[in-house]
Amino acid sequence: MIAAFALVAVALPIAGVGAASAAPPRRIVSGWLPYWTTGASNASFLANADLFSDISPFWHDLVKNSGTASGAAIANNSLSSGSIGSNLAVLKGKGAKILPSITDGTGAGVVAAIVKNPARRAALVGQIMTLVNGNGYDGIDLDFEKFAFSDARSTWATTRPAWVQFVADLAKALHASGKQLALAVPPMYSDTTGYWVYDFRGVAPYVDRLRIMAYDYSYGSAGPVGGPMSWVESVIKYAVSVVPASKVVLGSPTYGRDWVTATNPAGCASAQKVYDSRDMGTAIPNVPVSSWVRDPASLEMHVTYKTTTNGGACKVTRSAWMADSYTTVERAKLADRYGLAGTGNWTIGAEDASYWPAMRSLAGGVPVTPKKAQAVSAVLSKSVVRRGGKVRIRGSVAPGRGGVAVTLLRFKGGKWYAIRTTRTNAAGFYSTWAVTVSKIANYRVKAAAGGGYSRALSPIVVLRTK
Repeated sequence: MIAAFALVAVALPIAGVGAASAAPPRRIVSGWLPYWTTGASNASFLANADLFSDISPFWHDLVKNSGTASGAAIANNSLSSGSIGSNLAVLKGKGAKILPSITDGTGAGVVAAIVKNPARRAALVGQIMTLVNGNGYDGIDLDFEKFAFSDARSTWATTRPAWVQFVADLAKALHASGKQLALAVPPMYSDTTGYWVYDFRGVAPYVDRLRIMAYDYSYGSAGPVGGPMSWVESVIKYAVSVVPASKVVLGSPTYGRDWVTATNPAGCASAQKVYDSRDMGTAIPNVPVSSWVRDPASLEMHVTYKTTTNGGACKVTRSAWMADSYTTVERAKLADRYGLAGTGNWTIGAEDASYWPAMRSLAGGVPVTPKKAQAVSAVLSKSVVRRGGKVRIRGSVAPGRGGVAVTLLRFKGGKWYAIRTTRTNAAGFYSTWAVTVSKIANYRVKAAAGGGYSRALSPIVVLRTK
């Protein structure tokens, strides 16, 4: 029996599901708090803490140390305001998980060597656990970028499985203590393209958050910092095909870059500049906000302007690109459409003022998937089977997207009961199974709350026993 696509109203109660009530805004924001902007970053978080699922203060750095069993030590960064302890006390208790970051300050190949050695790997896991438990953190965020930007690509094939094993070992230890693991990683586009050393598919079972740093698309030359929206979507599509969307966080920039594009005489200037989004109208002298225009592909603001250096002897043409609040919120909407956990900003505190009202509006409403398209289908592989036999139930969600949690329900005693939950693949299809337990059994599939499918139920499918 093939059931037609339809959005069916909930006519029967579902066990354990109560009536909807007024709820606080969804916690769809996360991000990093730099140690060099401690006061401003803390203030931004505290003023909007109800929108945050988690935050990662940049408090720790992994450094080489031959005196430890791992060959590395975890150093504390010097905060611009207060101590780690005093700032932790300010940030805790707001409903957001505190997952401080550990960056990799060891140099090329050092962490790769640690994770490839079982004894050194175990020692580093122990050091991280001591840090997390000793400080009362909710977990940890690993920002290990040397694999991607310092180590040779020829090392990736051997680093990749060792990295996954390290993540698995650390996650097991953290989860045993009720703690969480987040990874900050550059993008992948398939299992073998992009920064594939980080192996999204391999780490998916272990991480609580996979934060994809989808920015610095343009770095060495002028262009959109966060990349075209089509590129951002391609990053998301691959991620949700191999990682549950509920674990994925889209990293977004709250800054801009300013490049030299021409000089007269040639080569008389080359310095790149970086600006916070909040400073778009003041960072560049004589370039007001009205001078900037929006790029339709990336939705970023950009401006080309001329200046001089060396007392007027060097004439410079520069190009600046900036992700403002409109850009960042549109990226958040894209993340919402794919059912991601949310967006993570680099950095918290650098955003312009209009960002928070717009995000509060988004977080206070339902996800942005068009309601008219919400539907779940279900079809049985066969409608009549022997008693105790398994039956495959397949279907899809519309609009189709990966990582949507769908739950199989069975009707019994006047109520619908949840049997098991699975997730859709990248195209929006799912597959699950039922076992015949009576002469006639009614089943249907319900997409999980969040991601735009909170009221979507498939038509009923009827399974009969011979």
